[in-house]
Amino acid sequence: MTSFLVLFRFVGYGLLLLTLFDVVSAVIPPQFSSPGWQFQTAGGFVERSAVPLIGFILVFYDNHEARKKRELIVLRILSWIALLSGVFYFALVVVFFITPPTLNDLSQKQVAAQYEPRIAQAKQIQTQLGKADAAQIEALMKNNRVTGQSVEMFKSKVMQEAVTAEKNLTTQADLTNSGQRLALFKNAIKWGLGALVTGVIFVRIWAGTAWAR
Repeated sequence: MTSFLVLFRFVGYGLLLLTLFDVVSAVIPPQFSSPGWQFQTAGGFVERSAVPLIGFILVFYDNHEARKKRELIVLRILSWIALLSGVFYFALVVVFFITPPTLNDLSQKQVAAQYEPRIAQAKQIQTQLGKADAAQIEALMKNNRVTGQSVEMFKSKVMQEAVTAEKNLTTQADLTNSGQRLALFKNAIKWGLGALVTGVIFVRIWAGTAWAR
C-alpha cells in the first residue's frame, strides 16, 4: 500500500510539472494588450484545469504520513500555490466577462471588410444599370458577347442578378456575424463557469491541506 501511495504522489508531481510546462508555453510570448490572446489563453487554462487539479489531489493524498521533511516543505509551498491558483481562476472569470464585447466588435469589422466591398460592387452595378441608356447597354452586351437578347431583357436580367447577389451577400454576412457571436458567447459562458468551479476547487484544496502549512 505504501508503494502504491508513493506512485500516486509521483504521478501527481509529474502532472504538476506538465502543468508548469503548459503555463510557460501559453504565456510566452505574452500579448496582454490583445483581447483575443487573453480570451483564448484563459480558455486554454480552463480546458486544461483538470490536470493540475488531479495533480494536487494525488500529491496531497494521505496527509503527512511517511513524508520526509523536505517534501513537507514542498507541500507547504504547493498548498499556498493552490490558493493562488484559485484566485487566478477567479480572475479569469473577469476576462470572460470583459473581452467578449470587444472581440465581437472586432469580428464584425472583419466580416464587414470581407463582405462590404462585394455588396458595394453589387449596388454599384444596380446604380450604373439604372442610369445607363440603350447605347451603353448595347455596348455592354457587345463587350460580353451577348446575343439573342433585347436591351431591356439583358438589362433586367443583369439588374436582377445584382439585386440577388446583394441580398445573398448581406444574408451571408448576417449569418456569419450571428454564428461567430453565438460561438463567442457560448465559450465565454462555458469557460467562465469552468473558471469559477475550478477556482472553488482550488480554494477547497488549500483549505483541506492546512496540515501541510
